Amino acid sequence: MTQFESRWSRAVPWVVGALFGLSLAMLMTTSVMLWRVGTGRAFYPKAPGNVVLGGAGLFDADAMVAARHRVGPAVVSVTTFRTRIVTARARNFYEWWQINAGRLPAYETRKYPIYGSGLLVNQDGYIVTNEHVVRGAEEIYVTMIDSTEVPATLVGAAPEFDVALLKIEGSDLPFAPIGDSDALEIGEPVIAIGSPFTYLFNDNQPTVTAGVVSALHRDVKETGDEAQIFKNMIQTDAVINPGNSGGPLVSMRGEVIGISTFVFSTASGSSNIGMGFAIPSNTVRMVVDEIRRYGHFRSVWTGLVVSGLTPDVARNLGIPLRDGLVVMALEEGGPAEQAGLAVGDVIVEMNGNTIRDSSQASRAIFGLQVGDELEVVVWRSGSTLTFTLTLVEAKDQA
Repeated sequence: MTQFESRWSRAVPWVVGALFGLSLAMLMTTSVMLWRVGTGRAFYPKAPGNVVLGGAGLFDADAMVAARHRVGPAVVSVTTFRTRIVTARARNFYEWWQINAGRLPAYETRKYPIYGSGLLVNQDGYIVTNEHVVRGAEEIYVTMIDSTEVPATLVGAAPEFDVALLKIEGSDLPFAPIGDSDALEIGEPVIAIGSPFTYLFNDNQPTVTAGVVSALHRDVKETGDEAQIFKNMIQTDAVINPGNSGGPLVSMRGEVIGISTFVFSTASGSSNIGMGFAIPSNTVRMVVDEIRRYGHFRSVWTGLVVSGLTPDVARNLGIPLRDGLVVMALEEGGPAEQAGLAVGDVIVEMNGNTIRDSSQASRAIFGLQVGDELEVVVWRSGSTLTFTLTLVEAKDQA
């Protein structure tokens, strides 16, 4: 036996053993992953089918069709019913006379529907939609892609994010893969899918429109003085038709990267002006995970009562600043009090963001969760001080 053959004979058992160990580890890992999906332990399981990749063109038809096939079966119609009091309508002269004579009620209750869309996010029947679609609903029904209508229950909702989570009975239902909205690029092609107005059609096939991501991190205010401000929204020129609220915004990879919420239209409301907005998928995932774990979304509490720094306030308090928020009061036992802030402090920065008014402060806090830290920089008696608040759940929820 040569020296080479001797060395090889000694090495063979080690090589075979290493290959066997590696194969066993890969087999065990694959088995665990399949078991987690099969037993429903993964709330966002991996969707079946290959990952969709865009083609050479800006709007690659094959990629769009593939994305629609991948996500479309998970898109549902959401119909909610509310009751309202309306003026009674007389069907004839006799009823009109009876109503005016006080012998019949002048008002009556009527049930009316609100239509929207939703998205199955796992195989066990959990559905994401907009909070405004189910707000005040007395009954909720979901219509599947095969036109089957089933009742749904509201698991929880977060009005500040306009996200709601519904549940229907079922298993092995079609669902859509949730992507990473932080990876989006302005100009990236997307499609909007919705399933509105099922009562108008003889089937429940979802509608599809195409466009691009027009902008990211948009803060948009509804009309009206007390209107909600939608923060960190995705802007798209993909048409979001009436009733598409709650439907998915989908990338060319066939992943849901947003939930369509509203669209800007002309003053008469007769036409879309090419500005639609969607909630980023990472925000949706955060809200859904909170609702599933705690039964509701836990709004954060700072314990701060603040007021904008106006010229009159600055002059009266002798503050040599033009912008910021004056701490007017500290709620007892709140995070701000515990961190060491004091009445009269002027907040000038939060988590590295310059604070000039309350809207900027609200934006700096937006998306933070219970247990997160908020670094606050204040001006106090000519000095700049930094405090760290640990956010807790709002008192009215705890």
